[in-house]
Amino acid sequence: MLKRHELSWVVNRSLVVAVASALAGCVGISGHQVVQKRIVVAGGAMAQVHVECPSGKKVLGGGFSVETSDNMNVSDSTPSYAGNLIDHGWTVTVRNADTQERQTTVVAIYADAQ
Repeated sequence: MLKRHELSWVVNRSLVVAVASALAGCVGISGHQVVQKRIVVAGGAMAQVHVECPSGKKVLGGGFSVETSDNMNVSDSTPSYAGNLIDHGWTVTVRNADTQERQTTVVAIYADAQ
């Protein structure tokens, strides 16, 4: 049986795959790619998790999955910010309110876009 955070990831991953597949047929968008990065956040710590676009691609969207959502607080999930929003990365800021280490995964959809 899947735990709640595992089920959430399955649903979110299915949604990411569906969106990426739909985008593949759009005019001006090709070469879509889904990239993910998983980190462990120490108890009581805050972390920014960044996923950078592969060379030549632009970010179309992104999201996250957290372990035991009752203890992980996400304050933002946005295109990366360097003074202005940029189109080649996705960043999630998360705080682990638990005393134990917890995982968070950032997912981003990239493509060759005009």
